[in-house]
Amino acid sequence: MPSRYIHSRLSSRQIPDLLQTIFTAELLNPSQCIWLVSPWISDLPIIDNTANTFLCLQPSWSRSHIRLSQILTTLAERGTTVHIATRSDTHNNTFKEKVKARIDNQEFPIRFHMTEELHAKGILGDGYYLAGSMNFTYNGTTVNEEALTYETSKEVVAREQLVFTQRWGGVIR
Repeated sequence: MPSRYIHSRLSSRQIPDLLQTIFTAELLNPSQCIWLVSPWISDLPIIDNTANTFLCLQPSWSRSHIRLSQILTTLAERGTTVHIATRSDTHNNTFKEKVKARIDNQEFPIRFHMTEELHAKGILGDGYYLAGSMNFTYNGTTVNEEALTYETSKEVVAREQLVFTQRWGGVIR
């Protein structure tokens, strides 16, 4: 099935579970390039490693919820080019600074694109595209009613990779 449509509601686990699955798969088989586009972005807990269930993904991780900044910097350390598009906003600057602190002045391939007019939202990797109304914030993933489409169709992913590469830069495998 190449498409999955998700309509979340308060207390629904659909979006957090899908994000955990997407990023677990990324850590097992990293994309060459990932684009994360969200007007507002927070350092969300993505992977529940409180029981060390995901220790094999990164042995240095503690028994805790693994946050988005940890996952993106781990992917960058493994060679994935990460493009993050967001608005210039104090809220987003906090996330940006957390990512920069994690890479500790090393030359990992993480690129920020700040734009005031951004309204698009999604995440795109080598084999998937998640798009819809959700910002990568606590409210976007767990509180607000959101409508998303998760695509794995090669044609859709390839088309969106061309669009994202033209807009944000990056590489296509």
